[in-house]
Amino acid sequence: MLLLLVSGILPAHAKDQTTEGSADGKPLWEAGIGAFAGTLPDYPAAGENTFRALAVPILIYRGDILRVGGEDNRGAISGRFIDNEKFEFDVSLSGAFPVDSDNNDARRDMPDLDFLFGIGPQLIFKLINEPGQRKLNLNLQARAVYSTDFSSLDHRGFVFNPKLNYALEHVSALDLRISSSIGPLFGTERLMDYFYEVKPRYATSSRRAYDADAGYLGTNITLGVSKRFDKSLRLIVGTRLGVHSGATNDDSPLFKDKLNVSVFTAFAWTFFQSEERAR
Repeated sequence: MLLLLVSGILPAHAKDQTTEGSADGKPLWEAGIGAFAGTLPDYPAAGENTFRALAVPILIYRGDILRVGGEDNRGAISGRFIDNEKFEFDVSLSGAFPVDSDNNDARRDMPDLDFLFGIGPQLIFKLINEPGQRKLNLNLQARAVYSTDFSSLDHRGFVFNPKLNYALEHVSALDLRISSSIGPLFGTERLMDYFYEVKPRYATSSRRAYDADAGYLGTNITLGVSKRFDKSLRLIVGTRLGVHSGATNDDSPLFKDKLNVSVFTAFAWTFFQSEERAR
């Protein structure tokens, strides 16, 4: 599952290599290693960030239906069922890091937050579609969310995340790729309880019992800049702002900060590539 996290963060676009019978000249599959390092909030509206770092094998696959690699904010793994010049429909999968509650003051002596992953459908409207130059998509994304400690699996509700994604290629003499997105998140009560509920047995003098409600979770704004050094190595730096002003559960004792800031850097090095090209 760590592979999914890295694949969802690292851009997997290969430099165009025009090949007969290929629409974009990218290899059908690539394999290599990836690494990620960054400071991330423990959960939405948390008052503390945790430094995360990992290095894992990565796989990129550009099949007609199955896609692995998280390109264009589709998710770490996606199944693409409709794709044309105007819109796309897929089912995608993504993940998030676990949290040790003993390392978070607001959640101390409460249960840990396990590894989270979400799976669900996504309808993508291609508002601007200029391959190799710029893209503007409206993504309507809904996912069922699950948590796991790798010994059990629990359903944690649903999240709806409409967002705008913009990407601009070949920026400046450095030939950079700039990508950004913005969009609100809405969660069901079960998901909100997972982040913000305080059951009576975990209440203290400074942390009252609280039952969360369904509604608005916050708005994420992301910005990433990446640079390809050759056809197999790409570096990215980025930031994400989580804006939680006006969130439904802002009166929870676990709701600590209306603005979360994440910063990260990552790289992908794919030293195995298929001769066959993606269509």
